[in-house]
Amino acid sequence: MNAEEPDLRRALGARSGRPTPEFRARFESALSAGRPASSSAPRLALAVAMVLTVAVVGALLMSRQGGRALPPPGAASGPRIVNTPLPTPRGCVFCPIQMPTYAVLSAPSDNVVWALVQGEYLARSTDRGTTWEQRPLPKFEGGFPPPEISFIDDHEGWLATGGSPATQCSFQTTAIWHTSDAGATWNQVGTTGIGTSQCKGMLSFVDHNRGFIDGFDPNHAPVIYRTTDGGRTWAPSKPLPDPPGFTSQGGGFTLQPGPVRAFGPTLLVQASMNNSEGYVQAVFSSGDGGATWSYVARREGLLVFLTSTRWLQVNIDQPSWETTDAGRSWHAYASDYTQAAGVAPDVVFADSAVGYATVRGSIARTIDGGHHWVWIGTPGT
Repeated sequence: MNAEEPDLRRALGARSGRPTPEFRARFESALSAGRPASSSAPRLALAVAMVLTVAVVGALLMSRQGGRALPPPGAASGPRIVNTPLPTPRGCVFCPIQMPTYAVLSAPSDNVVWALVQGEYLARSTDRGTTWEQRPLPKFEGGFPPPEISFIDDHEGWLATGGSPATQCSFQTTAIWHTSDAGATWNQVGTTGIGTSQCKGMLSFVDHNRGFIDGFDPNHAPVIYRTTDGGRTWAPSKPLPDPPGFTSQGGGFTLQPGPVRAFGPTLLVQASMNNSEGYVQAVFSSGDGGATWSYVARREGLLVFLTSTRWLQVNIDQPSWETTDAGRSWHAYASDYTQAAGVAPDVVFADSAVGYATVRGSIARTIDGGHHWVWIGTPGT
């Protein structure tokens, strides 16, 4: 997630609901009550005002994505829906989603990728995002923070939904759902062992049994909860240690961990920190299943793990970078990834070759380890 997306999600969430019946009734009454049938000027003025309002809102949203009002160059005109219509929280099938929005991706294999768009539309692709099929979601209360997904193949996955956090993430509840039939049925697996203190996020399952979710707030060191029974019970790790040159303290000077990746017995996680160097990522590893974490390396900017030792930093207007020795050395990496939003993308890789980058709802794909990227359709847009 980039630094601007939380604000954008709140704004889009606030604007994405349909007018209530009560609002529509009052609006229609206001149009008809006391209006002389022979004069259309007031109605025309109101219509013009509404058009201008929509235009202003649209311009503001476009400015948030770097001024791009059209799909990225080479983007598909839209995903092809290939399954039988299924209900969604809004009661329609892939209601048109306005861009920019946000998308959470999960790429469990080189062919399979899942997308949760705008927190409401779940879609699966078994051909690397060339075509999408909509899948059902469980019934849950939407809002902020938006739900997260993690799938381990084309049919088994988990979904985490959270309640509204208390001030400074001092308290937040969470619910975790599981499906083994591509969303046809969902069951809550419980959250035994996950404390109510701190906010929760960055759900990640690495196989049928092992999963992780972060606990964090601006005043304490983060922990990473782990499960070894598919999410039925959880246990917290020891707090992430401060990396060299960084001291956690209240007021937001704490580590913010991301999702956990597994490469055999080795687990990796990156955690952002704000200090004099700017937006810096510290990488931690665990060899005991996530009970404890050790500092490995640091790098300015977001990273993506392709293997336990090969990591990429995908940049927009400057060279991308690669390390093949777990961060001990870095070299420039040829990549043609570009976009107009002007913010770092959220990048996920299924393996060392196939990966996806998403920013404000747009999705790009690579099949050669990040050298070349093409835009693919976002489900529901």
